[in-house]
Amino acid sequence: MPTSIVFNMINVNNLNTNATVGIGENAQSSWDSHSKNNYGYGENIGAAFTANVANVIYDNDFIDAPINDQDFKPAINNQV
Repeated sequence: MPTSIVFNMINVNNLNTNATVGIGENAQSSWDSHSKNNYGYGENIGAAFTANVANVIYDNDFIDAPINDQDFKPAINNQV
């Protein structure tokens, strides 16, 4: 039974790592996302007020997030 979904508008304010907005017929396979974040005291979400804040991040590794990603991910992209 076919179903119809209608969007009048899609608003995207921000896309983060490994994010997408796929509209229509698309195939998204074999995704990888590798990243590193350093937050001194967290992150502000919403209405936040901070004053006189001092943060020190001691990150003593030489290479941030060493990645050797040699995987092969075959995908079948049959769409009707």
